[in-house]
Amino acid sequence: MSGCEGVVNYDARHKALEDKFKTILLSLTPEFQDDRGYDKDEPGKANPTVGTNWVGNQFKCLAYTIEMPFKDNDLLPDYSMGWSDIRSSLLGRDFLTGIYHMVDDLR
Repeated sequence: MSGCEGVVNYDARHKALEDKFKTILLSLTPEFQDDRGYDKDEPGKANPTVGTNWVGNQFKCLAYTIEMPFKDNDLLPDYSMGWSDIRSSLLGRDFLTGIYHMVDDLR
């Protein structure tokens, strides 16, 4: 998962929203992890043409790029089946549940 940490308008509110969303997701699903991923952009150094960065900066909102595994989850492998449409569906459901729990914090 990649946020918009490096955008010009990133502030304490952004960070608090991101931290809360990650905490919720970690409690909802073992498929979500934040141990492996992209390096965080330095403050003010994010590429503004990347969708997540543009949205987060333009609207001062929680914005993420979420990538799911296509082969398997390295931290929770299923050796017999790998990643599947069922796991994709469950991950999508859990992300929507996470968003539901964030609604009161969003504008």
